[in-house]
Amino acid sequence: MQLFDKLIIFFNKQDMYIGYSIEEVAKVINILKENNIKYAYKLMKHLRDRDMISFERVGMNMEYDAQYTISVKERDYEEAKYLVNKVLHEKNEN
Repeated sequence: MQLFDKLIIFFNKQDMYIGYSIEEVAKVINILKENNIKYAYKLMKHLRDRDMISFERVGMNMEYDAQYTISVKERDYEEAKYLVNKVLHEKNEN
């Protein structure tokens, strides 16, 4: 992705996925790539590396340590949201 495209997404973006599952993030990114929708993502870790062995993590569910946010251009938001909802909430038809 070129610098100009990254700047456009940065200033003209809308968050379309916020979650904690790396499996869901992989599905979201794959469906966006398949449909040529440019995206940006951000990872926010709640604990620093040095906190991993401290008492601050006592009682914390480690599945929620990392929060992922995926953003798309505003003009792509509706299509991206539709595709992502479809892929994340599809029923297993067996």
